[in-house]
Amino acid sequence: MPRSNPVVRIILLVSCAHALVHLLEQSIASVEQVISTEFTLSLKQSGFLGSALRLPYGIGAFFAGLLADRFGEKRVLVLYLFGSAIVSVSFVASATASAIYVQLFAMGAFASMYHPAGLSLLANETTPKTRSRALGIHGVFGSLGIASAPFIAGLMLSVRPGDWRGYYALLSLISFVLAMLVWALLKPKPRPVVVDRAPTAGAEQSQDALSAEPTLTFQLWPYTVLVLGTALGGTIYGAVLHFLPRYLKESGALVPLEGLIGQPIADEALGNYAAALALVCGAFGQWTAGRLAKPRSLPVLLSIVYLGNIPFLVWMTFAEGWQRLAAACLWAFVHFMNQPLYNSLIPEFLPRHRRSVGFGFSNMMGFGVGAFGPPLVALFDERFADYTFSYSALAVLAFAAALLPLPLMFRRFARRETDV
Repeated sequence: MPRSNPVVRIILLVSCAHALVHLLEQSIASVEQVISTEFTLSLKQSGFLGSALRLPYGIGAFFAGLLADRFGEKRVLVLYLFGSAIVSVSFVASATASAIYVQLFAMGAFASMYHPAGLSLLANETTPKTRSRALGIHGVFGSLGIASAPFIAGLMLSVRPGDWRGYYALLSLISFVLAMLVWALLKPKPRPVVVDRAPTAGAEQSQDALSAEPTLTFQLWPYTVLVLGTALGGTIYGAVLHFLPRYLKESGALVPLEGLIGQPIADEALGNYAAALALVCGAFGQWTAGRLAKPRSLPVLLSIVYLGNIPFLVWMTFAEGWQRLAAACLWAFVHFMNQPLYNSLIPEFLPRHRRSVGFGFSNMMGFGVGAFGPPLVALFDERFADYTFSYSALAVLAFAAALLPLPLMFRRFARRETDV
């Protein structure tokens, strides 16, 4: 990874924004049981709470990519952060379940702005050799953000049982502070000027620093197979994460912790602590993938990671007690390895000046299709009263996703950035 201070600062600021977007995304999963109890929501209705946030979180990413390509990544990042701060504080006044659906939709819309802007910024600030390492760090922050959502919720609900509104007020404060930091400190390098005709010799020299990276054209089929893979992976991701605190609380996996700390843990906080522990393992997976990834091996590694989801999803269908926590930890470690691999690979099939919209459409598919994951689990679980069918279906999706990156190994199918 580059050692120059401007690049390191960009990676850290963008990674913090990444941590926050996943904290916001996972926020509803961390308090859905409390909200469901307060407003008497069924499991199916709770699943649609997850969709209310995840659907705009996915679909909005495409339009955010258009904005980022037009107005610059920094402006879109600042808008995402300030908008999230405003929406988060509005939960303090929530009085009906209908209002919460609307607020979650608005939060998803603002959060959707992060990935096309943040990933494009990192892709443009790094080279193929340093990109996986930078995205590994970026992914670690994201996984810690996901894990911090149930952890912070667990602390809040332990101190103030049932106070999910105070939880969102705290998220608003975090969003506002980070918005000010990004606005003041993020200084990306100038965007390249795209022209339709051949540049003059002087123009070539003036853009010399911006053209060190090979110029690639958009490659439809390689991009398509990657996007289909992330749509399937996003369904698994959304389905598991939304009900993870509930799934782990039902197992009683962390009940022995009460004996260690010498006092009882609020029932609504217990599942959140277990989920936080499982999701921290995802950060180790991100770091491991970022360290292992080499440009030429990315398609094979991505396929192996998707395939690696299967045994742990199958284990989660039958696990009880402490085994649920063990299976969830191992699933998180493997599943989150896909992000630095995927995000390193996809820029190779996009021109530099269209990477924001390319990442935007990709995230629209990943998180937008993934929005149907929570209702899918709720449908199976309400009908069959267990997790056997839902997690087995997710294992089938993981197998399909594992097949998709394999054609990228062949030059006839994909012209890689490392081939230029």
